Amino acid sequence: MTGCYILPDNMTYEDAIKRLEEIVTMLERGEGSLDRSMDLFREGIALSTFCADKLNSMREEMLILVDQTGRTEPFDDE
Repeated sequence: MTGCYILPDNMTYEDAIKRLEEIVTMLERGEGSLDRSMDLFREGIALSTFCADKLNSMREEMLILVDQTGRTEPFDDE
């Protein structure tokens, strides 16, 4: 199988990091077939991209919020 690995629509950042850690552990062990390792690698790339995109999105949102409020400190809603 070649191509992109499709992540679930309801994937959270925390779920992605946890799964990525599991994949790294499995790949480090070196167990399983080459095909299975490549499938895990593809999934890991998709997860890594998802996490990077999520962080970049949150960063951009934070910059917009800081710019709108003029705050340079974390928001405290109390």
